[in-house]
Amino acid sequence: MMWQMARNRIHQCPHESDTIDMLEFPLASTGEHFGVVRRFQPFIDRVLERARRHAVTQPSITLSVWIYLLKWCHQKLCGIIHHVDRKNVYDSVLMQLTDTGDIIIQARVTTGKDEAFRVRAALPLWKWIRLDCYIQDSKVLLNTTWNDETRKYVYQFRASIHYDDTDGYFGIGGSKYIPGIHGYFGPIKYYRFGTKEIENQLHPKSTLLELDRVHQECQEITAFTKAFWKEVVESHLPSPFSKGVCMSHSINTWGQIEERICTQTWSWETQLKHSTLFHFLQAKTEEIRTGFLSMKALRRDLFEKAVGTMFLEAQINIISKSTELLQMSSCFGNHEASLFLAAIHFSNLGHSVNQEQGHIYSLIGASGDNRFALMHAGFKHIEGIDGFPKDLDMAYSYYSNAGTQSSIDIASIHEYRQYILEHIYLSNPEDLYSLTHEASDIFEYLKLQAESGHIESQTHLASMLYWGQNGISKDIASAVKWFKRSAMQMKDPSVMYDYAHLLMKGHGVKRNYTQGFLLLKKAAAMTAAFHCFLNASRLGNVAASVEAAWYLSTGSLEGVSQDVERAVKMLKKVCEQNGHLGFMIREALQAYLQGSWQQALVKYILAAETGLGLAQSNAAHLCEELNLSHDCQRRYHNYSTLGYDPHPTALLKMGDYYYYSSSMQEDSLSLVGQAISMYSRAALAGSPQGMYNLVVLAQQGHALPLSMHSLFNVSHHDEMDVVVEKMLKRCVAAEDGNAVTPCSLALLAVQMGKALRRMTQNGAQLLLAYASLLSVCVIIIIVPLQSCFEQNVPSHRAVALRARASSVSQDGVNLNREQNGIVGGNYRGILWLTILNGMQWLQQTSDLAVTLSAVCLCAFWTTVLYHLL
Repeated sequence: MMWQMARNRIHQCPHESDTIDMLEFPLASTGEHFGVVRRFQPFIDRVLERARRHAVTQPSITLSVWIYLLKWCHQKLCGIIHHVDRKNVYDSVLMQLTDTGDIIIQARVTTGKDEAFRVRAALPLWKWIRLDCYIQDSKVLLNTTWNDETRKYVYQFRASIHYDDTDGYFGIGGSKYIPGIHGYFGPIKYYRFGTKEIENQLHPKSTLLELDRVHQECQEITAFTKAFWKEVVESHLPSPFSKGVCMSHSINTWGQIEERICTQTWSWETQLKHSTLFHFLQAKTEEIRTGFLSMKALRRDLFEKAVGTMFLEAQINIISKSTELLQMSSCFGNHEASLFLAAIHFSNLGHSVNQEQGHIYSLIGASGDNRFALMHAGFKHIEGIDGFPKDLDMAYSYYSNAGTQSSIDIASIHEYRQYILEHIYLSNPEDLYSLTHEASDIFEYLKLQAESGHIESQTHLASMLYWGQNGISKDIASAVKWFKRSAMQMKDPSVMYDYAHLLMKGHGVKRNYTQGFLLLKKAAAMTAAFHCFLNASRLGNVAASVEAAWYLSTGSLEGVSQDVERAVKMLKKVCEQNGHLGFMIREALQAYLQGSWQQALVKYILAAETGLGLAQSNAAHLCEELNLSHDCQRRYHNYSTLGYDPHPTALLKMGDYYYYSSSMQEDSLSLVGQAISMYSRAALAGSPQGMYNLVVLAQQGHALPLSMHSLFNVSHHDEMDVVVEKMLKRCVAAEDGNAVTPCSLALLAVQMGKALRRMTQNGAQLLLAYASLLSVCVIIIIVPLQSCFEQNVPSHRAVALRARASSVSQDGVNLNREQNGIVGGNYRGILWLTILNGMQWLQQTSDLAVTLSAVCLCAFWTTVLYHLL
């Protein structure tokens, strides 16, 4: 049957090309041991694969690489392209840059030896350069092109080159074995069977040319600042209007006759072009002259001045002066300014979206080796957002750098400007309530418990003081004291390990290897040793994670297959525990608690751009609280849902956004599908609200994702009421059991409806249901009447008694009338008594009706409870 179905089908091999774009988006390289890893697989097409294998000893390949150098190599050699085989040995081909701008090309020939030659290229800085390498058997042709001028170099190896591109991996830039160039890589194109004409234009051209322009302008700004600095220091001029400082010719001649001699090295045009910087430096003249202003302080002041000009009456208004100040701060090496500029251009935050400028400042920040900028670029490549292509290899190149820095940072995390990351969500009042400070009752109580010898309190207090958690200021000396008191009781192996680690590292205490080792041995001897080491290994885990990620990204370790996604996940998690990132989050939180919400927003945005979900959620919350654009809120809520472990609040926010947008747009089904996806992820994270929202959508007829079936223990065979009931039961289990919640109320309603439907299937129970309905009506009518009777009967009884007493007191005057039954005072008394008796009869009848109704209702609810249980 299968043959009959496929006999007339023409099978086609998938299209395979021998031309590969190794890099299509610019890559920032810091000049360190980090770069992009690429692996090439054999061809699927047998003809192509046979040709490739034949060419191993007679290769014909072409490689075209665009590079942009910011600095010369800080070592003798740095990598452009390198090939490492499965034995972790350099293979053909290896292209390196020297510290003088020359190029070295190395290859392995068929005799098994490695040969190399040097090209005296003298590559320039701050120019886009294209390197085209042609390999034909034993001959190598290298073309270098910049400023539209090409130089050609030829070299002949003594034997044919051995070349197998499926053996091992290729590295762009640096790797574990070699540092990369300091600059940028543009497009890289690889022809596996060679080519006579290379098609590798600078792309994206406008972005890369603008990147060059920004760097050229930074050179001008730096030169101008140095010249101004030198002029002020050497001439001790307090202002630019003193003698020896040039002004424009028109100003000099207007109202003045004297001729001035200019001594400074900058022109009037340069001063006018950088007028914002000039006026800023002018205000800092005294600090420059006295030596109180450093370059580091200058770039910080420029950043703070820029942020200060953005907020007017609680609104963000990013004017040209703000961006100019940020650009200057970036030029002077403050790459938090670079990151903030990228965020401004990407986010429509007081400024129109400009992805090209966002890309430029993202690359500048990453090339400056800034931790946050590296994480920012890695995050963009993980998700493929803001115009960055989704490329895990490129993400790995950035995260491996940031991860290595985190490994170094963690050795000194006890320093003031590093804090452990605290997961405080501004939208969650319980998180804010959990914060303490030194004067709080919670802190004092914890301290009292610790003083009394309570081990858990001592450990908790030590941790809070050491890491600066829960709003407590760092106090390493006090923390070590409490670690010691807790550890010396020899009861908690975890705290024993922590204190032993401090002793062996010498953090906050005099280093003592002997005592530290003894404590480790004692901790290892208790029932919980392995668990203790596992939980307390966060201080030593980072380096191991970075190392493991390397092997996963390259697949170079025997028995370990390449898994770049897993490597990136590991590194992202490591980077998000960086102490400097924790410090920024702490500063943002403190600013928020002190009422400086705008300052808090800036810091949360900087942290949010690194991909940290906590910061993204808090940035979105502040955008909402400050009544900023909906784009700001939606951007960061959306980004916070992209991580590997997003917070349910963000998922619910985006789910609500998609759901309510579906009623206003044509592709409503698509938007509802996205809402269901968000609610499903929130439900899987344990959110009762997400589960409840899915119940509502299921009742509207929308299908549940398959991933939800196992969570709610449902199948596609179940009826809708069964599905809804199971979902609500799961929701109630996830809620606070002591509170009345939406899910518990909805579940009660569903179960009541189910019980009533069962009752309608039995004649007697159906009659009971109708009787109960009638009973409710009786009670509604009679209970108010009873209340009326209770108020009127006593007054009527009193009237009747007064009337009868009045008739007896007339001394026989009306005796004849009384005997004959003639109407008089006695008659009125009898009438009132008749009315009173009637009312009593009605009251007794209503009491009986209410009693019967109550009995009927009791029977009804007993039956309902029977069906419910």
